Amino acid sequence: MNATTKQILAGDIGGTNTRLICVSASGSDWQLMAERSYASTDFNSLTQVVELFLAEHKISTPTDAACFAIAGPVEFGVSEVTNLPWVMSEQQLKQSLNIVRVKLINDLVAAAYGISKLQEIDMLTLQQGVVNDERLLNPDAVVVAAGTGFGAAHLVRLDNSCQVYSSEAGHAGFAPENIQQNELLAWLQKKHAHVSLEMLLSGRGLSTIYHFLHEVTGLAETLAINEAMQIHDPAQVISDNAQSGNDLLCKKTLEMFIDIYGSVAGNMVLQYYPSGTLYITGGIAPKIKDKLLERRFIEAFINKGMMSSNMEKITIKLIIQDKVGLYGALYNA
Repeated sequence: MNATTKQILAGDIGGTNTRLICVSASGSDWQLMAERSYASTDFNSLTQVVELFLAEHKISTPTDAACFAIAGPVEFGVSEVTNLPWVMSEQQLKQSLNIVRVKLINDLVAAAYGISKLQEIDMLTLQQGVVNDERLLNPDAVVVAAGTGFGAAHLVRLDNSCQVYSSEAGHAGFAPENIQQNELLAWLQKKHAHVSLEMLLSGRGLSTIYHFLHEVTGLAETLAINEAMQIHDPAQVISDNAQSGNDLLCKKTLEMFIDIYGSVAGNMVLQYYPSGTLYITGGIAPKIKDKLLERRFIEAFINKGMMSSNMEKITIKLIIQDKVGLYGALYNA
């Protein structure tokens, strides 16, 4: 590796998976050295995962810089993964991994930066924004993601560069949009002092909605689905059977999930308004992309009263490239 080439390490750290990548970088040219995904819960710390990754791929040369995208808030160089018992700090990682430059960023911030590395084939258009002849659509964007949890970020373009602002929107309160969602909120408030968005817009959120519809509305649960959920990931069982049309309770669960997702995505856009594009990423959306391409999500998204016509002008793109966060971490590194 010559003097102008740098060894860069990046990671996308979530409650379910930890994805790591190492490249040799010369300017904007990246050459892949190693890449692998690990189950986060198999490890006690990020340091443990990184050390195994480097050992497995026989990488012994010094790393010049590293950036890790964390599914949780990053404050003053310290972060905890929201759905994983890890605490990380830039200073601790510098010492334990012997890397001079280490940066921690929020995972939605990484995804927002990673968008610049995507191609059109990496995205599906759910809604094409309407461009007013007198102006271009605002180049700013909103990024939302539902997976193990829920998150959102705001991407602001400044000339030829961009700045991304993180949030902890997933922990904001859930606001129902119709009578049934009001019943869902009331049902959850009997169990929780605070009902957050990610209680519903996440893998466990699908399971929560499923049990609500079964217990409160009386939709019957089949024995086959119940048994499958004891063995496999309940969210996957629900979405698979909803999309195949094999089970009414699963179908109604996914419909309610999409209604809430569309409404919340619209709320995020309004909070960061004006923006020209909404990007949807995260682990769940690509798995239900055919359902998101239907009108249900869009109708919930644009149902904003006096602002409905404005919402129709927003371009909505579904990111199907699951490495967008990893690309964003590399970009920052």
